[in-house]
Amino acid sequence: MITEILWWFFAIAIVGTAAGVVFSRSVVHAAIFLILSLAGVGGLYIFLTVEFVALVQFLIYGGAVTVLILLALMMTRLDATGAPDKLTGPQAPFGALVGITLLLTLVGVSLATAWPGDVDDLPTNITIEQIGDVMFTSYGAPFIIASALLLVAFIGAIVFAKQEDEV
Repeated sequence: MITEILWWFFAIAIVGTAAGVVFSRSVVHAAIFLILSLAGVGGLYIFLTVEFVALVQFLIYGGAVTVLILLALMMTRLDATGAPDKLTGPQAPFGALVGITLLLTLVGVSLATAWPGDVDDLPTNITIEQIGDVMFTSYGAPFIIASALLLVAFIGAIVFAKQEDEV
């Protein structure tokens, strides 16, 4: 009974904070609402007893993605009048073509895939320790390479932003 009440509380809070993201006039307030909304989704994952997915939701989406969005917004440039730069350019038709092609490909693949039906097996409880062992033993090198690549990209973005300020 209490679990159902808490589930509905989280569901209503998620919908409310998602509406706050959409209707907020301040980008910073929208980002705060986004963090709260994503944290609420992580809470629902805890109710579903998938703790690893909840942890990923909190760390990756609630933290890293929101920080990335805020950094991108802070680095957005304005023109001489203070108005935002034009978002479309000569590459817009090519971007639309790529987007439509990707959409059609994803829809086609999802329709052509033979998805398994209902499975009567009970879910297997996989612990975070088991996931960590596999991730850092079997996939240790790709994990470190991806971390180094993201670090280099972040440093490069800072260098480029700093160079534009000096010009």
